[in-house]
Parts: sequence; structure tokens; C-alpha cells
Amino acid sequence: MDKRNWFWDFWKFIAAIGVILVHIPFQGRLGTICTCVGTWGVGYFALISGYACCGESEKMSRKILKRLGRNGLITALFITIYMCFSYYVFRKENMLILWQLELKKPVTYLKMIFVGDFEFFYGSPLWYMVALLYCYVLFYFLVRFNLKKVIYVLLPIFAVLRIVVDSYVNSFNANWHWSGNVLVGMLPMVLVGYVIADQKERLLKIPTWVLVLGSVLSALAMFTFVCVKIGRIDISQPFKMLCASFVLILGMKKPNWYVIKPLAFLGREDSLYIYLCHFILMYFTSEFVYSFPKAGRYASWQLPLAVIIVSVVFARVLSMVIRLIKFLIGKIFPKKAAVQKT
Repeated sequence: MDKRNWFWDFWKFIAAIGVILVHIPFQGRLGTICTCVGTWGVGYFALISGYACCGESEKMSRKILKRLGRNGLITALFITIYMCFSYYVFRKENMLILWQLELKKPVTYLKMIFVGDFEFFYGSPLWYMVALLYCYVLFYFLVRFNLKKVIYVLLPIFAVLRIVVDSYVNSFNANWHWSGNVLVGMLPMVLVGYVIADQKERLLKIPTWVLVLGSVLSALAMFTFVCVKIGRIDISQPFKMLCASFVLILGMKKPNWYVIKPLAFLGREDSLYIYLCHFILMYFTSEFVYSFPKAGRYASWQLPLAVIIVSVVFARVLSMVIRLIKFLIGKIFPKKAAVQKT
């Protein structure tokens, strides 16, 4: 994980764009397919997180703690940002009193903590960050105490749970939080990612053409079955998991293979900020687009593209600002670097 994997980074960018198109989709069958890319992408991000948790016990447990702290700070920051954003929205829509009443209910916070339900303050994307924190806590103990066998026992249980619950939610339009939580939406894919990393030597022996064929066929299957239901049942979830796994393994074997490097760079540097910021930017971009009297019939096609562009540009600027701040802090407080050198 130390070297840049352009292949993984490229698909991280595609996944982040796909998530935007989950929340503001194109119309028709194209919209359904793009939404499928987004839900596939969430699993792909989780796979990479699980892959990054595999390693020598003591060293990796420290790295997991470091990631837990960093992502905890990011999550706390964006919860604050989303709360401020929600205050603005509810105040503008004259719903502030109802929102304040919701904040006084204990069940609101229980849903937020245990189910990842942040919709009471327009914070839907935050479920992923909280679920990832739970996974880091779990994996810290599993890795620190060399409980690898437990991971292999948990994997099939939670993989089946993910397939069953997600298929039910997508088939019968049930509450998406049943699948958008740590136990269903995050942990199964993190477990798969860890096992892929643990079995890296064996998996790298798979011929490249098999991995390519598997990626293509599983992608075609997930696109087909997300559009065509078997009875009323959406059976695309197993193929999403399979496709994400094939892409990860293919990237292990061919880290620089056939990618657009500028997009891969954006995937590595900005995909997290694209994910976290797009929901807020979507609101303001929608207001701007629909402020034009002639927005009308083509706005539903133009708006997703506009949100993608705004989100990517904003995330790039944000990353540059953060890099600048880190650079200035390093110049002002150089003691830590000096201590490490000695």
C-alpha cells in the first residue's frame, strides 16, 4: 500500500463519481446503471480499506489506530459542517422548529450511532465514515491479537448477510439504512479486502486474462440484473461484490495497467472529499441551475454533470488547501521532523 497503485486510484475516482450519480441520477436505464456503479463503488472503497488492514500484527495495529484517529477527526469535522449546512437549509425552508424538535429526541442519536441514519440533518453520506470507524475498531483487536481465524469465520456469515439484506432492500424498496450500515454495508467488504490481501501470493498466480474476463462478466451481470429483476428480486449484489473483488485483484497484479493517470491522481487525492462534499454541493448547484427560467426539460440531464464538475473542482481545491496548511505547519513547527531524523 506504500506505492501508488494507479489502477486502484483510477477506479476510486470512477467509484466516487458513481456515488454522486446515486444521489442525483440520470433518467431512465442509464440512470439505473450509473447508480449501480455508485453502489458498487461503496463496496470497492470498503475492499481497499480491508486490504490496508492486513499486515504484521504490532505494526499494522498501530497503523489502524492512526487511520482511526485521522478518519475520526474527518468524520467529526464533516458532522459539524453538515449540521451547519442543515441549519441553513431548514432555516431557509421555515422548518427550523421541526428540526430542533428532532434534535431533542434520544432516538435520533441512537439511530445515528447504531444505524448510521444521519438524514435528520441531510448527512446521508456520513453513514460510510461512521461504519468505517467501527470496522477500524474491530480490526484493531482482530489484528493486534492475531485473530486471523476469526476473520475467516466471519467472512461467509457477513457476506451472506449483505447479499440477503441488500437484495431485499433493493427488491422491495425497504429503508436503505437496513443495508447502509456497518454490519451489512461495510464490514462484509472490509473482511473480503483483508482476505484478498492475506491470500495475495495465491491470487497473483491467477492469469491476467481470467481476471479481466471475470471483471467484465461480473460487471455485465450486475448491470443486467440491476435492470432486469428475477420475479421481483434484485440479484445484482453478489455480482457487485465479485466485480469489486476482481478489480482489486487485477490492480494487485497490474497496478499501472490501462488507466487515465490524471483521473487516477484525482482518485487517490480527492475521492474522499468528492464523496463527503458532493451532497452539500448538489443542493447549491441545484438551486443555481433551477434559478434559470429555461432550465426546464434538460435540467435533469445537465444537473448531474454540473454536480460532478463542481464536486471534482471543489475537492481538488480543498486538497490543495489542506496540503498548503500541512506544509505551513511543517515549516512553523519543524521539531517533530528533526526528532525523527535523530
